[in-house]
Amino acid sequence: MQALDEWDISEAQKKQRITESLKGPASEAVRNLKLSKRDCTALDYLNILQEVFGRTEKAAELMYQYEHTYQKRGEKMTEYMRRLDKILYQVLLKKGTDPTTVDQVRMRQILKGALPLDPVMLQLRTREGNKELNYLELIRVVREEEALLEEKLGRRGEKVYAQPIEYNECSSDEEDLEETYEPEITPKSSNQVYGEIQKTLASVQEAQVKMEQTHMDLCRAILKVVEVQTEIQKSLSDIRTAAIAVASDRGFSNEPQEENVPSSSWGRCFSCREFGHFKAQCPERRQGGSLYVPARPRRSSPWRSGPTSLEDNVRPQSPRVRTRVRVQQTGSTSPATTKKFPDKLIGPSPIIPVQVEGVYTKALLDSGAQVTLIYRDFYQKYLKHIPLKKLKDLEIWGMGMEKFPYDGYIQVKLEFSSEITGQP
Repeated sequence: MQALDEWDISEAQKKQRITESLKGPASEAVRNLKLSKRDCTALDYLNILQEVFGRTEKAAELMYQYEHTYQKRGEKMTEYMRRLDKILYQVLLKKGTDPTTVDQVRMRQILKGALPLDPVMLQLRTREGNKELNYLELIRVVREEEALLEEKLGRRGEKVYAQPIEYNECSSDEEDLEETYEPEITPKSSNQVYGEIQKTLASVQEAQVKMEQTHMDLCRAILKVVEVQTEIQKSLSDIRTAAIAVASDRGFSNEPQEENVPSSSWGRCFSCREFGHFKAQCPERRQGGSLYVPARPRRSSPWRSGPTSLEDNVRPQSPRVRTRVRVQQTGSTSPATTKKFPDKLIGPSPIIPVQVEGVYTKALLDSGAQVTLIYRDFYQKYLKHIPLKKLKDLEIWGMGMEKFPYDGYIQVKLEFSSEITGQP
């Protein structure tokens, strides 16, 4: 196509000479072009021939093949350049690169695709100035270097290339483009690669088996941990159930109190110790008797909900009397000592009468205790109008190293008789 611009004849003569040089399918292609387009030019003739008999790859595909064309072992640099130029020419026809940058593209691919130890390539890399050469300069430098090497090595009886490759001038472009990759792998090297692949595959399979075994062991360990947790939870549940049962046995019920206390009134006088009235209505007091009942300040009483633990934060008691009062509804009378026990073996009954917010009941007096306990049933029946306050970090211990749980504390007014307080 470049020759058309340099051909100094008329357009009609160009078309005539191109048509005369064509035979067979090429002549038919030009004839078909004339039938579809009457004002054809010589360039149109060449374009239709290129479309019919040229390569079908796109410019990007040809450029990819060009960039992946490497020098073969034993191949001369001039032969390698010839293969590159054929592909590069096809790229130019497909307009895959700018014609002004052809020399740069050629030089870059030669330096990249040549063998690392090729003497001509080493000479090109170490040339003075390291400038890019055009095609004429490049082919001259390459041929001169190859001739010099042949002369030097010819004197020693050696060859420049151990395995020279004969280039077939009649070979097609398709055959040249297929020979664009590195030398083929020999059977020996392929067997080595296959053996390495087999070893790698075996190691991967062994690692997979070990991983599966580790996974199974981990699952068994998890199941054992779950079983141990279940047993621990079951043991804790049994312990809590037993502790609650013991606490319920120690508590006092409200039902017997209702049977023993007269139904007319829950009040009891601290003067005459009779039921049905309080000290203000006591007949003996009207007759001249006197009874002093100290009004005790409100105390914070933890509301017991069952056995739980606590041992710190013991609430300070009054310096005069440190008592532990377990308020409970009960109708049981004080156990009287029988004659079968020796004298002074059993002291007086610790169950005393007390009024909690005006409600008469009996309580267990323990002088060594530091807290006052009120059971939940008593609170729900008589004191639920008093708000329950939350309390934390207080541990309450009973007999037998047993911890008691609680729901909170309340402030109530406790009244004792003069016999308990020791005041007239």
